[in-house]
Amino acid sequence: MTIANELNGGRVARGRVVPSDVKKAVAYMRQRTAAKLSVIDLASHCGVAERTLHKHFRAFLGASPLDYWRRLRLAEAREELLRCEHSTSVTDIAARFGFSHFGRFAQQYRRQFGETPSSTLRWAHLAQHGVSGARRSKPGSSVLKTAIGQTRERPSLGILPCEVATLAPQHHFFAEFLAQGIAAALCRVRSLSILVAKHPHVSRGLDPRRLARDLGTRYLLTGTIAQSGERVRVMLRVIDAATASHVWGDVYDGDEADLFELQDRTTEGVMRAVLPQIRAAEIERARRRPAKELDAYGLTIRAFPLALASYPRAATRALELLTRAMDIDPDYAPAAALAAWCHAQLVLHNGAPSLSEERSRALMLSDRAGILDPDDPLVLTARCAVHTMAGDFDHAGALIARVLALDPTFVWGWERSGWLNAFSGEPDTAIAHFERADRLDARVNPIRTIGIGCAHFDAGRYREAALYKRNGLREQPAAAWINRTLSVSYARLGDRLAGLESIEALHRYSPNLSIGTIVSALPFRQHFLDRVAEGLDDLGLSA
Repeated sequence: MTIANELNGGRVARGRVVPSDVKKAVAYMRQRTAAKLSVIDLASHCGVAERTLHKHFRAFLGASPLDYWRRLRLAEAREELLRCEHSTSVTDIAARFGFSHFGRFAQQYRRQFGETPSSTLRWAHLAQHGVSGARRSKPGSSVLKTAIGQTRERPSLGILPCEVATLAPQHHFFAEFLAQGIAAALCRVRSLSILVAKHPHVSRGLDPRRLARDLGTRYLLTGTIAQSGERVRVMLRVIDAATASHVWGDVYDGDEADLFELQDRTTEGVMRAVLPQIRAAEIERARRRPAKELDAYGLTIRAFPLALASYPRAATRALELLTRAMDIDPDYAPAAALAAWCHAQLVLHNGAPSLSEERSRALMLSDRAGILDPDDPLVLTARCAVHTMAGDFDHAGALIARVLALDPTFVWGWERSGWLNAFSGEPDTAIAHFERADRLDARVNPIRTIGIGCAHFDAGRYREAALYKRNGLREQPAAAWINRTLSVSYARLGDRLAGLESIEALHRYSPNLSIGTIVSALPFRQHFLDRVAEGLDDLGLSA
């Protein structure tokens, strides 16, 4: 009998199980990280047998209940050490989280995080009293969270009202009003922690590192307001306070008579640009460090561009990083969500020997991420992508609707909404959503280009389909999986030679592909799949 059939109170759908006892157990553990806990107590609270609880934890979280609880307590202890309170001691922290044997705690901690708890505390203390001092002290330190602002899950941005280069009193009010408006808009973005300076005049002329330390942030948004005649100019920039380096900047002009319109346009520009630029800076900082020195956040942010690259080799490399992140911090939802999406890509792109196994792993990790954090836009978007892969379009639609309600500027959300509509037979809506993502992010994105091509294919516009797919493949040669439908686009246009060349490229991508394995990987509507199967058969691909 399978685990799915043995579950009591779970939900079974397309081979996927969401065990209610695991949900209850994880919530119970979070409330009792400092208390003693036995499997008997846990099973009793969840209303299942110990054997059942063990089986579900192994299947769903990859660890026994007590192993998971130990990793959770270690992660909480690490958080406390990184806060570096004045009276913090390693033994106090160990005792607070139920580790009565200090030597065993230190051994487990080192195995989990690659350094001793006293090292974490020492380097966090150095970082709190000056980043440069911490940097000089120990090149191999794995502590990324310093007093200038990185929490476990998100970078932080301090917003300073603009300096005013005019004498007009209304511009001083506008500067503070603009800062508050930008902060209110960015607060909807859960992947970024926002703080606003209470007394901006005190901060002017001070060193950025000191400002960031005072605010408790890593990044600073600063700017200047100037006036020429009836025109008002707002000049904004984001700097990395640790290095005083420029991350982003832009200029916005408007009429003196309509400062509200200028505020709205400036806020919209900041919403579009700041988070991608900060994420790029975080990725670059993580990329420069050896992977063994990164914590769960650093590993996840380093895996992010690989997870979005959309070809099997990148997904596999991302999974290596994300698996390590989940080992370090079992309660970190973004790592689980991106890992789920990577497994889903191996299905969608025929990138693994067993599509059914990859599909099951993707769905399991998606549901785990949903338990750990049900409201993070990145988590929700990754889960939407996974359930789109599984053909569960209603669930995927509900998830992506939640994302776009939380953050209508989230580019990946619009991109995945485009793919959801392309797969579910709404080509014109799909194209509109891909184009919305393009307007929010001007960088060339081959996956969106290919998505537009697939939407045109669904609508029977094969010339446009071939054009967009070919352009996307040129931008991202590793996405050779697109030859599965690009070849058929050529065949529908009567260009058999181009179709056969595309089939040859498909054989180089994966020699063992057949019509059956291709169709089983794609969640398009049956009419779409029938055309693909017919075209591949005409071009000589084996059934």
